[in-house]
Amino acid sequence: MAMSDTNEDRTVAFDIHGADKGLGAKAGLVDVPKARLTCTDPSQVDGALPGEGIIHLAPGGEQTVGRGDTCTYPINSRKLSRQHARVFPGVGAWGIEDLNSTNGVRVNEEKVQTAWLKHGDIVRFGPIPFQFEVERPDMAAVAAAAARRPAAADSGDGEHTMMFSGSGGAKAAEVMIKAVREAEKEPPPTIVPTTPCKAAPAGAAPAKKTGSNRMVMIGGAAVLVLALVAGGVIYYPIFQKNQRIAAVIETGSKTIERVITRARDLSGTAPTDGVGLEDIKVLQPVVTEAGAALGDNPESRELANLYARGQFLVFEREFAALFNRPDPTGDFLKQASRQAVKLRSTLDRIAHQLPPQPAGGDQDTLKTAADLADLASVLVGYRSFSRQFPQVGKAGSEQAATPTPEQIAAIDGRKKDFIQYSKTYHQILTRDYRLFNALVQDVENRDFALVNRWREAAGAAH
Repeated sequence: MAMSDTNEDRTVAFDIHGADKGLGAKAGLVDVPKARLTCTDPSQVDGALPGEGIIHLAPGGEQTVGRGDTCTYPINSRKLSRQHARVFPGVGAWGIEDLNSTNGVRVNEEKVQTAWLKHGDIVRFGPIPFQFEVERPDMAAVAAAAARRPAAADSGDGEHTMMFSGSGGAKAAEVMIKAVREAEKEPPPTIVPTTPCKAAPAGAAPAKKTGSNRMVMIGGAAVLVLALVAGGVIYYPIFQKNQRIAAVIETGSKTIERVITRARDLSGTAPTDGVGLEDIKVLQPVVTEAGAALGDNPESRELANLYARGQFLVFEREFAALFNRPDPTGDFLKQASRQAVKLRSTLDRIAHQLPPQPAGGDQDTLKTAADLADLASVLVGYRSFSRQFPQVGKAGSEQAATPTPEQIAAIDGRKKDFIQYSKTYHQILTRDYRLFNALVQDVENRDFALVNRWREAAGAAH
């Protein structure tokens, strides 16, 4: 996940010369908002978490997380490095940085080195999950603090500019324009003639400062605008589109984790078609929702990774059912092969729509799922060969079916791909895709050995 522009959809800039120029900064509009990280599963922690499991994030400071005593938020867990990560303030946003930890930092299940956080993100320090939440400000206090600041004298000259962005920008601008127009309708002040050497007559009314009054009215309207903007744009910075993305990712990730946990709990038992069908029924809405959101936001790598993860879990269960089924005609294996090719093609098409992955970045879930779909095709090739040539005979003996040297060379040529994929993705196969990993191990133990014997027999015959 690349660091995003901290000003994107987050900043409201004020430039009011001669008025309360510090008002925006006073209200925290260009500063980072208060926020917190709340632990959602302390089961991986040895003992109690500090602060009841809440990492408070306040402007002007940062938090370091790890198992070392020097961290501002120490966590007693052997799964964390001594200095695991830091959470730091930016312009209107909080960022997170992995401090070269052993077990890494993930944001919404994607491993990151640095990333800007959004409201609702799930952050994992190693295996320990925290939810990031932006705290809404006390708008009454913001307005009161702004109102207490005296308006500076102004000559009325010069340009007074306020820039608004975001979903509340139009409303805020409308309020300010109305305030300025009302100020301009103010009747001209009574002018009392004076001379440099003669005092004004007793009782004469002092001259009004048109520019100053105008800016006072604008300043009053600015307080209302600050409340509107700070509550609706700055401290809740996710627009409708981003809110939907965050909701889809959060809901989908939780469902996927439940399915993976259940498969892990069933490890060592023979999977049944009923379990697979039940999992598919649970996963299908996640895939559908992620696919729809990705269609509207094809540049979102987070959505692409969620879709790929859910889609591969569905594929894994369908593929396993076809791969293990008795198949005298080979039709089921052909169907499994078509599904693998189709999944690889779909994921490749999604990858081409995404912005380039940062140089040196980790392999993301989309790339992993695409490569594992290719590995599925390799598995089909080996299993088809084994079913077609199930037994190696002695030299000179009659066989019902004997592979040609070209057939042996063709299947043996995929061995390099098999070894590369299974080694590269060993960790994720054993952690998340256990049904598929069982097929990989079965092919390695049975089909690899058979191909090796056929190769030796062919060599002996020549």
